[in-house]
Amino acid sequence: NGDETSVFEHTWFEFELPSDADLLRDRWQRLRALRSDVQKQLETLRVAGAIGSSLAAEVELHANGQEGAFLRSFDNDLRFVFITSQAAVVNGDASKAVDTVMPGVKLSAHPSAHRKCERCWHYRADVGADGAHPEICGRCVENLYGTGEVRTHA
Repeated sequence: NGDETSVFEHTWFEFELPSDADLLRDRWQRLRALRSDVQKQLETLRVAGAIGSSLAAEVELHANGQEGAFLRSFDNDLRFVFITSQAAVVNGDASKAVDTVMPGVKLSAHPSAHRKCERCWHYRADVGADGAHPEICGRCVENLYGTGEVRTHA
């Protein structure tokens, strides 16, 4: 087209922000702050030799009320945000949990008791559940041979 300028001198199209951009930004900033606390707990497990990688861990977030509802809104995608094999929001005794930057939320992390999937490296109860694919988890079987997983947030 005869344009002699470098691609680095061009500008990108600016998309219009969604009407709830501030709400989304605040929501993810809160979750990222909590993720930092999760990573600290995982590092404690790693230094102690209990886990090798974050995927070898499971996380429980003890929360009620508004904080619990906020965390539950991420559903099963929380484990992808924290890069763990499991992340659950639970009610109940949090005596062995530690406080987090999010008021009203306590955190506990522990090594997973499940087998490691050879494909995605997540530790899951359903590894080997499909006899035709004994080394991979149900999620990978679905992604490879089924319709695939649905993710909502992460």
